[in-house]
Amino acid sequence: MRSFWTVFAILTVLLGGQTVGGQEDVAPAPDKSRYTIFHPTPMKEWRAFNADRPTRADSPFTVDAGAFMLETDFVNFTQDQHNLDHARVTVRTLTAGQTNVKIGLTNWLDVEIFTPGYVQVHTSGADAGPSQTVRGVSDTTVRFKFNFIGNDGGKFALGLIAGVKIPTNSAQLGNRAYEPGIGVPFNYNLPAGFSLFGGTAINVIKLDDRSGRRVLWNNTLGVTRTIVGNLSGYVESYAGFSSVRGYPWIGTANVGLVYQVTPNFAVDVSTFFGLTRSADDLNLFTGFAWRF
Repeated sequence: MRSFWTVFAILTVLLGGQTVGGQEDVAPAPDKSRYTIFHPTPMKEWRAFNADRPTRADSPFTVDAGAFMLETDFVNFTQDQHNLDHARVTVRTLTAGQTNVKIGLTNWLDVEIFTPGYVQVHTSGADAGPSQTVRGVSDTTVRFKFNFIGNDGGKFALGLIAGVKIPTNSAQLGNRAYEPGIGVPFNYNLPAGFSLFGGTAINVIKLDDRSGRRVLWNNTLGVTRTIVGNLSGYVESYAGFSSVRGYPWIGTANVGLVYQVTPNFAVDVSTFFGLTRSADDLNLFTGFAWRF
């Protein structure tokens, strides 16, 4: 774990420029409290571009009232071989088209719908029996994001996200349970153009092999900074803790790049590295965010 924080510190120093995940200090913003989805915010008054992807942490910033945003995976690949049972099993998961559709309801509230995407899971290995591939679609998640402070300027931004996972999966690519969750994301603009981001969240998840539920406590912390021009980078750590006694913590180290093609469109590529056996070994994905 010490080696990860060493790499984290080195990458933090190497990344250069202005913030991407957050916003620079600006003059007091105009009063936009009168805007709603029925009285949209004029485009010229839209806040700086901020998306939840590609970091594991969510953004505390909402979409302006009456604006829309799509955040979509082009392709997402996950491999897991070093499992908790030490079994000779390799699971490779490919997903595509998973999209977060955001709609601004007020200046401080938006609704977000994670639509189902295509999923393909391939399992192989000496302890897995015959290799098999399962194809289907994923679940749907609906949530609301509230911003308490910093939506339109200032060094600090704080939000609240509340939602529920709805079981829409096919081919048994998930459980049949509704799973609620709540999170508190934040963003803080540091000196020299750095932006510190992260948050904490709690999800109530159904146990796979027994009746009952467990609580998963998720924690993220990272920094972003522009490297050159419109190209930005981030480094991030994730730690998840289960309420089930004896279940090990889940840890990943995450890095990625974001290129701001236009003020309202960005593409990204990221890699999450598993630090514990309870985490996937590797997660590679690329996608885009588009506001309109």
